[in-house]
Amino acid sequence: MKFQNVMEEYVLQKLDEVWDSLDCCKCDRCREDVISYALNQLKPRYVTSDKGKTFVKVNTMSSQFEVDILTAIYEGVAVVKKNPRHSTSNAG
Repeated sequence: MKFQNVMEEYVLQKLDEVWDSLDCCKCDRCREDVISYALNQLKPRYVTSDKGKTFVKVNTMSSQFEVDILTAIYEGVAVVKKNPRHSTSNAG
């Protein structure tokens, strides 16, 4: 295993849980922009082994951790919705 930011997995998982309920464009570009925004707001969690991945998972199992991820996602949706990188006629 090379370096891996496991925060990416957590953001993707949480986004998948709420994506359909979000009031925003559902195109791939907007989704990727929301993910990028959220990841830039959150502290990275790099690991180099499965043991490290497990350690991070145990240390991040809190409601505050989940709230932080959801907050970053919702903020990302608001920013991307106001500033989509495509014409609004492409919104889906």
